[in-house]
Amino acid sequence: MPYLIGLTSEPGKVVGLVFEPKIDGRLSALIGSGEPLTPELRAAIPRVLRVSELEGGGVPGIIGWNIGPFVICQRLRDILEELEPGRHEFFPVEIRSFDRGADERKFGIYYLLIGLIGLDAVVVEQTTFTKGFGREGYERSARFDHEKSAVCTLDARIIEGHHFWKLPREFGRTPDHPGRSVSGYFCSDELWSRIKQEHIEGWRVIKKCAVVNG
Repeated sequence: MPYLIGLTSEPGKVVGLVFEPKIDGRLSALIGSGEPLTPELRAAIPRVLRVSELEGGGVPGIIGWNIGPFVICQRLRDILEELEPGRHEFFPVEIRSFDRGADERKFGIYYLLIGLIGLDAVVVEQTTFTKGFGREGYERSARFDHEKSAVCTLDARIIEGHHFWKLPREFGRTPDHPGRSVSGYFCSDELWSRIKQEHIEGWRVIKKCAVVNG
């Protein structure tokens, strides 16, 4: 069963982060939306990411922003490459503490996920949104209802063979809301199982998704 996932909100496990030098706002938006990047734009991505530490020290294996993008550790990169070889693009960045000078700590190389694949797999008619169920709810809000009783349904044929993906850029756009943007990230049961086995922290399950043969 696939999952709708997001960054953890557990106290003590949330870290602050900022690129050094500061990233251009347009470039950041392009990365977050999964747009393909030209070689010039890739070259403009900063190579250092400053982060705060966990209460017990160190940083989690997955860090990022609430609506993406995400920066992942080497182990998670290896798992994704094992499950989906050649499907993802990993941009290396060095993770350092906010402290500088003698107190600076370096946590190694992580990987910014860019150009993440978007799958149009949500079965709108069988999904609960914040302002209603099905097509009517989608037209009104297009944001998933996170309540326990709510359901998010995916098309099994579209997600077959995929382990980590996001909503397509067009999701949520309707004639009444042509510029609306909705973020959402999903992973397979197999990927989530591997993450838990390896004790890679940083993501949380927002909702287990139902699957149907559409």
